[in-house]
Amino acid sequence: MDPRHPPTNGSGCFQYASVSSYQAERTINISVLSHEAICDRIRQSLVEVSNGLVADKIHFTYTCGQQVSAVRSQVENALLDALASPYRWAVRPYWVRGNEPVLILLSTRQYNTYESSFSGLLSAISDMQTSAPTADTLYRLANELDNRSLRSILPEKASIIEKKLTSISHSNSLLLATLAAEILTYQGTPTLPMKAIMKLQQRAGGSVDLNGYPRHAAATFEKRIKVDDYNFFELVHPAYFRQTVALAHLVTRFIKNPCARAIDVGPGPGTNLLAFLELLPQTKVLAVEPSDIAFQYLTDHFKGETNITCVREDFLCVPVELEEVDYIMSTGASHHFYTDGFLQRSAQWLRPGGYWFIADEMISPFETRKERHLNLLRHHLAYMVPLCFPWPARDVDPRTLSEREFVDDFNNTVPLAKFLAETGRVDDAESLCRELLSRAERHGFTTKVSDPHLAFWRLQWLELQALVAGLDYEVEQKTYPRHFIKMAEGAGLKCVAHQRVYGTVGLTDDCAGTHVMAFQKA
Repeated sequence: MDPRHPPTNGSGCFQYASVSSYQAERTINISVLSHEAICDRIRQSLVEVSNGLVADKIHFTYTCGQQVSAVRSQVENALLDALASPYRWAVRPYWVRGNEPVLILLSTRQYNTYESSFSGLLSAISDMQTSAPTADTLYRLANELDNRSLRSILPEKASIIEKKLTSISHSNSLLLATLAAEILTYQGTPTLPMKAIMKLQQRAGGSVDLNGYPRHAAATFEKRIKVDDYNFFELVHPAYFRQTVALAHLVTRFIKNPCARAIDVGPGPGTNLLAFLELLPQTKVLAVEPSDIAFQYLTDHFKGETNITCVREDFLCVPVELEEVDYIMSTGASHHFYTDGFLQRSAQWLRPGGYWFIADEMISPFETRKERHLNLLRHHLAYMVPLCFPWPARDVDPRTLSEREFVDDFNNTVPLAKFLAETGRVDDAESLCRELLSRAERHGFTTKVSDPHLAFWRLQWLELQALVAGLDYEVEQKTYPRHFIKMAEGAGLKCVAHQRVYGTVGLTDDCAGTHVMAFQKA
């Protein structure tokens, strides 16, 4: 055959032999490779993920006769050598334990509206060192560090800033402590705002013991998500209070009355509202919450607060009082409503020129049910995987056997589910998540845990509940930002500000993540 004249397929089109093929995952037989060769294969995947691949998976095989423990040690050492560099990889490795080692590599990059810069980082750090901590400083620092390692970029200041953040995370301020703890966690030191959490629980009524700390005893949440768990563990959710700070920024930008009258729609237990009022304490709020259980928390949290009126009602049914409202806000609740109805009812409450502020999670654009399922999986799992880290090494492990199984199950399953979703295997990823949820529920956990650090995995369980509820379109009914904005336009609300404060999928503000928006009635 003359290579200058390749064969045709009978219709005049040239045919070329396939010389390579795409592989969704790699298999490396370590029995036939040197240590350096194994390192090179791992480095190739690290570079690919660092350069834009969202996820990769390496399956290590070996010949019969080798001991599993020796094989694991061999590949773990190869990974450590592959990662060894004076520079930081924007990649996080996860081991999936089994008969043969499996390595999942996931990108750690975050893409948000916030325009970070080195000068901005230095400014935030300077404010941290010279002034009393504020929500604005911590918000800026959290955003500046989304794609940066403080220890890598400013090693001479890292320990000083980390100590200050640790001190803030131990403070009584719900907002400041949670923001500081989030920064530390995403810088590689998992941290809980324990004093703030306990203060929150004490406000909510009676308590029992939680590893030396008091906690509130409560019940279960409606159909799919436990409100007691939500009230206790949601503070470790990524960007939980970044959205609150961003929302308060927008309110301050558009509302000039410091004693404004607002409606908070669907505040749930009231945690975000508590944080919001740390920033704008003179706001008079009508808090409208339909859930019986969440409402009990809400009223407990705001006992004696004369500026806060709590109403247990469906917002769509509350009689409109136009002269009583300066603006409407909602944090993390719009996807629990019939969204069109929520928007239309909000417009009825507002006077012409009035404002409506929203902070909520949204997913990437979709048109088919399969696309929606894929985007739900990618979005929720992106919140979960950063919280899959090795259990802190200690002389004594306080966890029960059931709690250890629970942590190991999530650490094994969540990164694999994320990889499957990122490579488009919707059905496999969905099955894995549903099976994990079923296994988690068999443990029968209450809010009583042996160690506070279990909050990171209990949050994953809550997020998994939300994910599966979203797949079933029950309680969770997320849409995507551009569609939400168009729906609002149909109700007579024009979007005047929009930012993605935490990205879970994609590069643009129309992709998944935590979004904050401001609308004005025409």
